[in-house]
Order: sequence, then structure tokens, then C-alpha cells
Amino acid sequence: MILETVSQCNDFFSVRTLNPLASVIRLPAVKDIPGQLQFGFNALLVRGRTDFQPTCLGRKECDFSDGALVALQPNVQVDPCIWESGKEKADGLLLCFHNRLFNPCLKGKMSTRYSFFRYGIDESLQLSLRERITLEKEIDDIENELCWGFDEFSCTILAERIRLLLDYVSRFHKRQFILRHDRNQKLVNRADQWIEDFFRSGKARYVPLPTARDFAGMFGCTSDYFNDLLKHETGKCTEDYVNSKRISFAVVQLRKGDRDIKDVAADLGFPTDQVFCSLFRKLRGESPEDILSKSGAEFLN
Repeated sequence: MILETVSQCNDFFSVRTLNPLASVIRLPAVKDIPGQLQFGFNALLVRGRTDFQPTCLGRKECDFSDGALVALQPNVQVDPCIWESGKEKADGLLLCFHNRLFNPCLKGKMSTRYSFFRYGIDESLQLSLRERITLEKEIDDIENELCWGFDEFSCTILAERIRLLLDYVSRFHKRQFILRHDRNQKLVNRADQWIEDFFRSGKARYVPLPTARDFAGMFGCTSDYFNDLLKHETGKCTEDYVNSKRISFAVVQLRKGDRDIKDVAADLGFPTDQVFCSLFRKLRGESPEDILSKSGAEFLN
């Protein structure tokens, strides 16, 4: 079943529409949720702590267990496992909202600022008690604003309240990366080895550079989750991280003193040696010629 609008969603869950752009649905009052649902808007599901949590939500041994948050992007079929509660009724709070509510507050920024909407269900946020209470309070405040009615300030206040909630979710995802540091560092080490093998093999001459999608396929996660994980662990997005390794490998090759700049550039997949030199100077603060001259000086000494 496809629910294109918030109003359709409210009708489906038998909830009164207070604003056609946003709604808060308290799931304990909902009896039956069909397995195949698709929303035409963003949604956040905050589940409370129960003795039962679906394994599909991806809780790890290092995670909190006082609740979970599932972020749902528009026009993607919802995995029915997120509603499972081990009892007759689902539990939790469901916040639904259209992106255009944020115009001009977040126009054009939703996809980059809140990448967790594109995470997989098994990459859902695992909540501590304090975090769950914080999110529930923010959703209560959103619901109170929806009940206020309409005036010239309604959309601005509502958008800011939802933005604040999303910023809390971003904060808690960062915290989850911290708790998963040891586990995630192993993935980074494996990625390092893969990148090194890629450049050593000479594949860069004829194969595109590794991307977040490539690593995601290797590690069984979404590309956005891997990109955020890598940025948390290294401070660099996937593209910048691969390029830094690329230039580091170039330095090693140039220091050998038996290859010229054009050959090294081609071996690392650069279209021209000018592009190679430009990126080299940007990342190293020196030119490839500087490396060659130092290598030559060391050889003479």
C-alpha cells in the first residue's frame, strides 16, 4: 500500500489531520499494520524498550538497548519487521513530515545534512534511556505545536522543532559510531588493505577508483552508512580518503627514483599529469618534482 501524503497516512491510521505536512501517530493505538507499506514522505519511528526487538534493526553487542529509532526515506518500501513488537499491537511514536515543510529552512539540505534517512533498516539507531526520553519529548513538543493551530508562525516553529529533533538524531548516531569504534576500525583497516591492493595491482589505469558503494558492497552496509562511518573514523569522506591514499602511494613510487611523473600519474588513474600535480600539491603542500629532487639528493649523498 502506498501512502503518498500525510493526510492519507492519518486516514489509514485513523488519526485526525492537524496539519497536511506533518503528523504524530502513537502506534499503541494502532491494531493492524499491513506488511507492505510505502510512504511518500519522510518518517521517523521511535520504538520504546520491550523484551522483544526485531533482529532486523541491527543491534550490536556494544549498543544500548533502551529503544531504537528507524529513519524512513520517501518512496521506499518499508520493511514490515520494524512494526514487530512480540505482541498484538505495534509500539512507539511515528513522526511523518514532508520535506517542503522546511522551505526555506532546509531547502536542498535534507539529503546531505541528514544522511541517516538513507541508512538500511539494520543500521537503525540504538537508543539509551536518556536519548529515547529526549526524542519522545521533542516529538511531544512537535505534537503540541500541531495542536496549536495555524498562524503566521506555525510553519517556522514546526520546521525548527523537527530540525531540532533531527539534529538530536544526528548527535546520537555520532555517539553510536563512538561506541562501535573498535568494530568500525576493523572495517577501515580492511578498506585500507583493499585500497593498497588496488593501487599496487595497477588497476587504477583502467578501472574507476573505489567508491563508497564499492566498500558498502564489500562490507554489507549502505554507501551512506559507510561514508559516515569513514568520516567519523578518519575525518574524510570516501572520495577524499581514497585520494589521500592515492597520493601517499604516489609518494612511495616517486621516492624510488626510477619512474617519471607522467608514468606514476597514469598508473594511478589520472587523466593527465597536470591533474595529478594539482591534487598532489593540494594534499601535500609540495609538488611531485620536489619529491623527485629530494630522492635524487638522497641518492647522491
